[in-house]
Order: sequence, then structure tokens, then C-alpha cells
Amino acid sequence: MFRLNFKIALRNLFKNKVYAAINIGGLAIGLTAFVLLLLFINHEANYDKWSSELDKVYELRERHDFFTPDNKQYWQDNGDSRIANLVKEKVPQFKYVTKIDKGWGSGRAIKVANADPIIVQEIKDADSLFFKVFPYQFIQGDRLTAINAPNTIVLKQSLAMRLFGTDKVLGKQIKIVVWQSDEGTTMTVTGVVADPPTAESVVFNAITHSGRREADPEQVGSSNYCQFYALANETLDTSAINQTLQKVYVDFKKASFVQRKISFNDFYKNGKTPGLKAVPLQEVHAKPALGTNWLTKIKPIIALSIFLLLVSIINFVNLATAQSVQRAKEVGVKKVLGAYKKQLVVQFLLESAIQSLVALFISVILVEVLLPTFGNQFDVQLSFWHSEQLASMLLQLFGVFVLITLLAGFYPAWILSKYNPVKVLKGNYESGFSGVALRNGLVVVQFIIAVTFIIGIGVIYKQTDYVANKDLGFNRDKLINIATNYEDTFAERIKRIPGVKYVATTTQVMGNAFNVPEEIRYNNQDFQFNTVTVTMDALPALGVQVVSGRIFAPEYKQDTVNTVVLNETAAKLLGKNVIGKQYDVLDTKEKYTFQIVGVIKDYHNEGFDKAVLPTIYKVTRLGGTSNTNNLLVRFDSENYKPVIKSIEAEWKKLYPNFPIKYTSVEDSFKEQLKSTNRLMQLVILFSIISVVLSLLGLFALSTFMAKRRTKEIAIRKILGASDFQIINMLNRSFLILVLAANLISWPIAFILTKNWLSGFAYRIDMPIWPFLIATLTSVMIALFTVSLQARKAAVNNPVDALKYE
Repeated sequence: MFRLNFKIALRNLFKNKVYAAINIGGLAIGLTAFVLLLLFINHEANYDKWSSELDKVYELRERHDFFTPDNKQYWQDNGDSRIANLVKEKVPQFKYVTKIDKGWGSGRAIKVANADPIIVQEIKDADSLFFKVFPYQFIQGDRLTAINAPNTIVLKQSLAMRLFGTDKVLGKQIKIVVWQSDEGTTMTVTGVVADPPTAESVVFNAITHSGRREADPEQVGSSNYCQFYALANETLDTSAINQTLQKVYVDFKKASFVQRKISFNDFYKNGKTPGLKAVPLQEVHAKPALGTNWLTKIKPIIALSIFLLLVSIINFVNLATAQSVQRAKEVGVKKVLGAYKKQLVVQFLLESAIQSLVALFISVILVEVLLPTFGNQFDVQLSFWHSEQLASMLLQLFGVFVLITLLAGFYPAWILSKYNPVKVLKGNYESGFSGVALRNGLVVVQFIIAVTFIIGIGVIYKQTDYVANKDLGFNRDKLINIATNYEDTFAERIKRIPGVKYVATTTQVMGNAFNVPEEIRYNNQDFQFNTVTVTMDALPALGVQVVSGRIFAPEYKQDTVNTVVLNETAAKLLGKNVIGKQYDVLDTKEKYTFQIVGVIKDYHNEGFDKAVLPTIYKVTRLGGTSNTNNLLVRFDSENYKPVIKSIEAEWKKLYPNFPIKYTSVEDSFKEQLKSTNRLMQLVILFSIISVVLSLLGLFALSTFMAKRRTKEIAIRKILGASDFQIINMLNRSFLILVLAANLISWPIAFILTKNWLSGFAYRIDMPIWPFLIATLTSVMIALFTVSLQARKAAVNNPVDALKYE
């Protein structure tokens, strides 16, 4: 029986090639988006699952406000290096606690033998316990002793192959240069570890052991920040261990404050609290210390993919029911010959299963084609056939296949199997047209999704255009940022190059901002501000806009001692007429007094989801530092590429062992818009597909309705109705459906886009025109689509429709 049903199913699909192609194509597109989403979710959910021993590894997080985007306290994955020894001594539940660099800067230079140096990212310095905590598979070397000695290095296999062309590299020498003026340290390769098969939170290309991570700062007031990972003796109850860690940490802070002669209560005021906790390593990626977790980031993508798959399924159902009239006589004959309803349902479900299976195969092919582009968009390396989760992926796809088959096939199968054989064999299909309300509802749902997508395009475009053209408060053209600290020798050399206008540094520029909090006292009131240190030419180099007063200039010697410039946000907090006024900074040792000489327009240095902080700019080094890997170079002409070549030549003369690395501030600005542009591209793509599928569904329903009203149309024509009146009559019912879809989609689209806009500190007011355009577009397209089918029905000969009467 199965074999017969299978043959009939194939015969019907080949007989209705266009219908089958549209059905399969629509499902394949919806499934492709869904499978890509599944791949991404599997990748993200399998972080740090490459070894069963990682169940006992924990990341230690300290609560503080150092290097936070808004100078507020957060749980951070870097903290005071003394914490490692504190936990080793006071918390016996942990067997080992290792310290590792967070990975500041823009990479380190590696020089092998006589080869040119190359910049390699994620080379991290650790103490000797790192590989006792992390169970990496050693291809060469010994895990327990590889980095016991100073000046040793363990390479990932991929880096070893890149540097030497082989992973047999034990005993080889590598020169590591940390920054441009560093003379470099020669390290011996003592191990090579395999790259884990799944993603990892602790990302590195090489682990060095310089010996510096073993020591903590000697002065009690000094801090050295790094990351901590601990190996427990067994899997721990995090709530219980965190209570222990908190008590140990608070006691430690109180003791250190006594030595520093600081009041514990004064330090932790205005909502600040001390804190230390452990986070299971396998939860670290899902719960990042700063920033949004991966699931929150892809929620819009999840919604888009599910909506698109839903539209595809609705389209399948509508097209299948539209074909039901052509299958009516087949059902009638089978029922007369003794076929049961159950057998007919199975037959039609088998047809749906074949189409779903073909669509799934096509979607897998499309996934392989689209994976490189998808991976570039989301900065991940994904593979389908070579994935470590292939078995679970195939199981998930089988579940999707069964679900799609049932969702898309069951209703049409149930409708087709209900036909009355006596009536359909006489040519009367009326009783087979039940469930019209449901089919109308499906079309409405399709158009709700399509119209919501179109509105989304409009709102996202307006916000993107607003941000792209927003006055940033500085001039980003003809400005590059070299990843290096300000050194007089190099700065003076490039100042002499024709075409260079300014050379400066600052702790705050788009693409690399370093916020330092400072409490000031002004008019007997305390204020929390952000502090930025700059060189004399930094503000002119940025091209900031002066609101009142002046900016720093060499002719004012006092500017290097105690004058400051405020941004507008800071000036507004202090009140009116702040030029010439003074404020105090209370240090632990003495009081500093600063005079305000100017106010500049707020300028953006981070994403538009963050508000500009109230900021103080200083040339003096009191309370801050400018050494944050920003060297700004402003050019005086648009054609500055030859000038950059001259800068590179000067760099190579001074720093032959460290390649220059720079980016234009324009590119940094584009990077800030990357996620918004990516979302807009996806919404546009999904909108086009959704609209096309919705039109196919509408076309199918209009065909169905025209067939259902064949006799009515014939009678109306005999009674004198014109073709235009017939077309108008058929259009009217569908126009109501489309308008109903628009009325429902407006509040849905408003809520979704309003919620999306709320993620921006600087955003547009909700525009009305995307709603109007979406409605007008959907109505016009619907009228055009239905009119094509309505005209066909209107011009038919009424005699043909009524002759069986």
C-alpha cells in the first residue's frame, strides 16, 4: 500500500510541476533560514563543552568600576591579581587558581628566525598553573610542566603550523615583542596543544609564561588587573561557594583599606558594593561580564526566522487547498472503490512528506552555499557536515521535518479526505469548500507578517540614516588612529611629514575609549564625572566644536598644570556660566584645584546605544593617563594614502620588530553601525521573501475562491454584470482581508520597533510614513495579484459553468 501511495504521490507532484516547485521552493527558503539559525544556536550553546573536566572549572568575577563603559560597578572578568592567592589560601574547595592576561592592546609581534615579524592576536601571559586548570590536549610537550620555567611558550597547533609549517616545534625559539619600543623576549616552545573542536571562552593562540604573573604589586595601593580561573575538587554548589567567596573578599578589602588608611564605608557608598563570585565556565559565554549575551543579541533573528518559516508553512497550506478542486474527483473515485478516510489522509500526508523532504535537502544545499556569508555577518566559523554537533543537528532536522510535514500537510489532507464522493463525481464541489474562514485567516496572518516586515524596514532605515548622518561632535574625515602610545621621537618625525596636520593622543576616541571616573567638588557639591587625558593638539586633531571659552593651546602654559575643558553634558550638570570657575579633586594625599577654560560640544566615542558621559578633558597627567594605544594623525588633504606610506616608513626605521597597525576613524564609525546595518539587511531580505510567499498564498486563495464562486459568477454575468463588476466583487473580499491584516500589524509593528529603538540612547521619533507605505504597498500588490485571477474568472463563458445543471 505504501508503495502504491508513494507512486501516486510522485505522479501527482510531476503532474503539477509548477505547484510543487512553488511549494517546495517556499518551504526550502523558510527552512534555510531556520537551519542557519539552528547551526548558530548549536555553536553558541556548545561553548566550553570540549572536555568533561571543564565541569569543575570556574571563572572568578570581581565587582568594581575599573574600565567600565559608564564608570558604574559591574561584575567583571578581570580583577586585582591578589585575588588568586587569596582564594588559594582561604577557599580549600579550589585545587588550583590560575592568573591570565585579559589580552589588552592590539596583539603582539612574533619574530621567528630571519622571517619578518607578524602581529598575532590573543597571545596571553599566564602563571605556571594555567594548564593544570585547563585540560588541553598536548600534541607535544607535557601538560603539567610545559610552562613551569620562565620565558616558555605553548602554541596552539594552528599557530604552530602558521609560523613553522609543522607542529613538531619543541625547543624552537620565538621572539615576542609586546609593544613597539619593547626590545623583545626570546621564548622557548615547550608545548603544542590541539585546537578544541568546539568554541571556547578563554581564547588564545599562545600562552606565554614570563614569570611576571606569579608576582603581585608590592605597594598596597597599586593594582594589577588580570583574569582568574579556578579548578575545583568537585562540581560545586555556586550559591554556597559564592557566600564563602563574598565573606573572604569583604574581609580582604577591609584589611587592605586599613593599610591604605581608607574608610570601607566611605569607599563603598552611593550604591557601590564589594563582591567576588564564581561562575561555572560553561555558563561564561551565555552570561558575559560586560555586554549582552548571545541569546539576547539574536532574538530579532530568531523572530525573523520563525516568522519566515511560518509564512512558508501557511503558503504550503494555501497552495495545497487551492489544488483541492483538481483532486476532488480522484478522492471521489477512491472512496467509491472502498478507500477509507484514514488511507486518504496517509496518502496526502505522504505527498506533504515528500515535498518537505525535498525542501529540506534543498535547504541543506542552500545552507552550505550561504554559510560563508552568514559566518562573516556574525563573526563565527560554522560548518554543517564537519560540525561536532552533526548527529544532534540531524536529529533536530528530523524533528523539524516531522513537524513541518504535520503542520503543512495535515490540514490539506483532512480537507481533501472529507469530500463527498457522490457530489464531487456529479461536479458539485460546494461541500468540499469548508474551512474558508481558516484559509482567510491564514492569508491574514501572512500579510500581518509581511506588513510588519515592511514597516520594520522603514523604521530601521530611518534610524540608520539618522545615526549615519548625526553630528558626532567631531570631524571623522582625514583622521587615523595608530595603535600605539604617544612617543615624542616618533611623533616629532611624523609631524615633519608634508600632509600631516596634527599628531596627538587621547584616552577617548571612537573605537578605543578608556573611561576613568573622578569625583569633583564644585560649589560645595560632589559630582561624578568621566576624565579624559589628552595632549595639547588632541582636541584640534579631533576637530571638536567649541561652545564657549577656548580649548587647550601651547601659548597657555597653565594648560599643562591645572586647566580643564568640559563637554556640554558636564557643563549642564554644573550650571550656567562655568567658564573661569574652579573645582577641587580630593585625592588620598592632597587636594588639586582645576580651572574650567572651555566647553566643547559632546562628541561620540562609543556606540549610539550609550549616552555621552559628562566628561572633563585635561592635558595634565594628574588623575589620569594618555597611554591607551591611541595615536591620532590628522591630514590636511583628502588624498592621504601617500602620507600613510611615509608614516609607515618612519615607523619601520624606529620599530623594525613591530608592524604598524592603524585604522581610520571613519572605519571605526562604520563598525559602530555594523550590527544595525546587518539587521536591516536581514529584515529587507526576509521582507522580500515574506511578501513574495504571501502573494503566492493570496494567489492560491483567489484561485480557490474564484473556483468556488464559478456558478455565482456565471449567473451574475447572465444577469448583466460586466467583467469590471465581477473583478471588483472578487477584489472587495480580499481587500477586506488585507486591510484587516494592516490594522492588526500596525500595533504589533509599533511595539516591536519601539522596543528596538529603545536600545539606542540617540534615536528618532516613531515615523508614520513606514506604516502608510506598508499599507499602500500591500493593498496595491494584493489588488494586482487578485485582479489577474479575477479577470480569468470574469471572462470565462458562463454556459460552461452552468451546463451540468
